[in-house]
Amino acid sequence: MKSICTALFILLFSCMLSAQSLMVSGKIVDSGQQPIPFASLGIKGKSVGTIANEQGVFRFTITPENLNLQDQLIVSSIGYAEATIPLTDFKDNTSRNIILRAVTTELEMVSIKATKPKTKIVGRTSSSTFMAANLYTESNLIDDNLGKEQATIIKMDDYCHLKDFNMLVAFNRFERVKFRLNFYDVKDGMPNKRIVNKEILFDVTAESGWVTVDLKPYNIYLKGHKKIAVAIQWIQSVADDSEAKAFGISIAPIPLHAVFTRDKSQSEWIKKSPAFLGFNITVDSYHKDKDQTETEAVFQLNDSIKSIVDMANYSMEAETSGYGSNKEKGKTISVKDATLYYETYGSGTPLLLLHGNGQSIAAFYKQIPELSKHYQVIAMDTRAQGKSTDTFSSPLSYELFAEDVKTLMDSLHLKSANIVGWSDGGNTGLIMALRYPRYVTKLVTMGANLNPEGVAPQLMKRLHSESATLQGRTNAKSIQQQRLLQLLLEEPNIPAQNLNTITIPVLVLAGEDDVILKEHTQEIARNIPKSSILLLENATHYAPQEQPEAFNTAVLSFLKSK
Repeated sequence: MKSICTALFILLFSCMLSAQSLMVSGKIVDSGQQPIPFASLGIKGKSVGTIANEQGVFRFTITPENLNLQDQLIVSSIGYAEATIPLTDFKDNTSRNIILRAVTTELEMVSIKATKPKTKIVGRTSSSTFMAANLYTESNLIDDNLGKEQATIIKMDDYCHLKDFNMLVAFNRFERVKFRLNFYDVKDGMPNKRIVNKEILFDVTAESGWVTVDLKPYNIYLKGHKKIAVAIQWIQSVADDSEAKAFGISIAPIPLHAVFTRDKSQSEWIKKSPAFLGFNITVDSYHKDKDQTETEAVFQLNDSIKSIVDMANYSMEAETSGYGSNKEKGKTISVKDATLYYETYGSGTPLLLLHGNGQSIAAFYKQIPELSKHYQVIAMDTRAQGKSTDTFSSPLSYELFAEDVKTLMDSLHLKSANIVGWSDGGNTGLIMALRYPRYVTKLVTMGANLNPEGVAPQLMKRLHSESATLQGRTNAKSIQQQRLLQLLLEEPNIPAQNLNTITIPVLVLAGEDDVILKEHTQEIARNIPKSSILLLENATHYAPQEQPEAFNTAVLSFLKSK
């Protein structure tokens, strides 16, 4: 009966609006009610929607011919889970806030050790302009061009590091235009799904000529994409004093190439050919020699770009594993200035799993199934990560994380538990053993460190660079990322001699090629009286995902030992 009434309401309301337009307006915010700038809004398969401004505010009109009250408004922003909102929520032209949930992105650990790459330019390099692909002209402007995209397909090598993007502007009659750079895979000759989940925004002020976007700070590595679609999306513009407003990208009528356009983020792509947009990318290409077999080439790249791509694959597997978003297993507790999310699996002696910086419960997707056969596994999202919230404005610290773990254990009435901590989780585990020794039965650390000096200098340099790119950004996501980066750059600060006071058994794990220096890992083990150490073969800082069988076996053997 309820569904019939709902259907009748939508039918009647649709009839009422059949000759009317619907105003859709509101604000895009995160879970902390902070604005999310430049989110995309659209309706699947329709040239309807817009881009929110830097304050997250949006406003657009759906004309009668496009209005269907059964449609859903799709809201998306890189780094956040997509949200769908029924159009009926905007009846009576009601403005509303839309909350997007942040999606955790793991920090990739980069170590380039492969053969020297070949730097090359892929795409169109000619500066000739035979015609222009207009992104904006007042003569064909119906509503707004915000969200409009233009793309071209570029051939790629198997393993590539993207260094810069170049675009040939035919004419620009604006003071400034802001674009988003998007990368898609190609299916059936058309742009398909986004393959680079990083927010790349750039401004164009030049009236014409080549515009370069530095991609090195984004650390974009691609594997196995013989072709990709490279697109620019219109985000914002500032008009100059001239009367006519227009912007166009150079096009050359080259056979076997095409320009792809779509008006809004959810509309269908339209192909126009022959035409080749003035786009190119400078890449470092890692590829096998002519006399190498595929196996030899992959082995040669094992410590460089292949390992980075593998990390991306692990991250994708983790996100789709169901762990970290299991409604049946998940619960929350309130702590000081935060809400902690945790999931429980199995039964028996409690075993806490603590993830690394920027990760979530899902990082242990290759451990939970096996460990929960033997223990009651309690996996928690550290505050400000995963589904755990944080309203604390001061810098994060491992002491704060340890206090959170203690509070969680108290709320679950756990007198003590075994702890497995990976990376930041290992650091928190050491703080737990030092500050709250009766709460820890046995401790396993994976890739832990006592201070930032224990981390590979190349990685620290990169983290400083990433931190610098976030300076001055005021949106909630950037502020949170900066806090997590500062934690890595400034903490922990555990004097090695303090480890002598730890009386519980500790297993110190690391990968053979970990970003934690080998001598530093050995120092940790050397200073803990009841410790043992194991460096996992053919593994990096991501050993739990790279070598899950070896990792799980080592953990279980240690925990079950007398």
